[in-house]
Amino acid sequence: MTGLELSAPLEMSDGLIRRATEKGSVIVAHSVMSTQTNRVFHESKMIKAQFGDAVTLIGGGPHASARPGELLDAGFDHVVIGEGEKLITDLLWYLMNDKDPREIDGVVSEKRDSYPRPKGLPRVDLDGYPPFALDMNVLGPVEVTRGCPFACKFCCTPFLTGKGVRHRSADSVVKWLNRAAQQRGFRRTWFLSPNAFSYGGKGREMNLDRLENLLKGAASVDGLEEVFFGAFPSEVRPEFVTREALDLLRSYVANETLQIGLQSATDRVLDLANRHHTVEEGLDAIRMSFDCGFTPHVDMMFGLPGETKDELRASIEMCEELAEMGAMVHGHVFMPLPGSAFEAMPPGILDPESRSALGELSRKGVLTGSWSTQETMAAELVSGRE
Repeated sequence: MTGLELSAPLEMSDGLIRRATEKGSVIVAHSVMSTQTNRVFHESKMIKAQFGDAVTLIGGGPHASARPGELLDAGFDHVVIGEGEKLITDLLWYLMNDKDPREIDGVVSEKRDSYPRPKGLPRVDLDGYPPFALDMNVLGPVEVTRGCPFACKFCCTPFLTGKGVRHRSADSVVKWLNRAAQQRGFRRTWFLSPNAFSYGGKGREMNLDRLENLLKGAASVDGLEEVFFGAFPSEVRPEFVTREALDLLRSYVANETLQIGLQSATDRVLDLANRHHTVEEGLDAIRMSFDCGFTPHVDMMFGLPGETKDELRASIEMCEELAEMGAMVHGHVFMPLPGSAFEAMPPGILDPESRSALGELSRKGVLTGSWSTQETMAAELVSGRE
């Protein structure tokens, strides 16, 4: 190849790929989440069946890091394991210069008995890469923190990005928000973090000075009208919620909600999942949020490994109590995500009584989330594992 023309189409079609092949070699790259494998693998097999070697398929993302062999089986030519910012550019350079991508640590191109693990590969400096594809008008939440020290057993974040915590600097965030506002008319921004209130610290503690520096800088961007922080798609851990932090947030953000990860109504299940906080800490955070003018949106997970029927019922009853308090509940059914400590556990299953109770909460408009389809997704993950 002598040049590279990039495209980020909203939908992939045979006609689009065919027209691209008429101009030269074509690379199709997918970032694959474990809940997307059925659709992505179907597409990849269809592309290979129709275009063969005229199209090179590259796969990355969480599922690629945890189960690279599945992507190779589905027709992908090269799989990027771990953090992809540098690896994808290295891989493209190798392909454009007819070099062997197998020389790149973190890229696999054929089935093998074992694969690299993300924790054994180099970590990137977030400030060294843009948070979104500004020139292609692909703008999403700004990732401000990567990594998490808590290792909740249902989560694959520690496997993918490590227990060490890295932050994008406030200066970098402000620089890119300024460019997005001036070049693309960006008017609002969201931030992405495993635990929003950990920004600036080492993961297990807050650094409110650095947090305020981030929020103040973002709020000062000319043309940016709204800053959302601590709301979906991020969340905050209950034990990090303090009045001081909430008062700070209230001074800068547009969101009226706060996403709080509680997950269960019993301390025993929280311990089994390695959550490192108690139910009472969760309730304290919820009450404090109300006091400081935020409506809590509380994450709850049903069917966690080791959870008894009585404990499942207790979690559903807590959802009802939270709704009476004025909170919203974001419901999930446990899925054994590849790369998580619970990967080998059976999927979460709701009994008819629990499903009916959750359905009633949904009809009342106080329960959101994809819990109703996550049972099927969880079963499909187990099927792929087997």
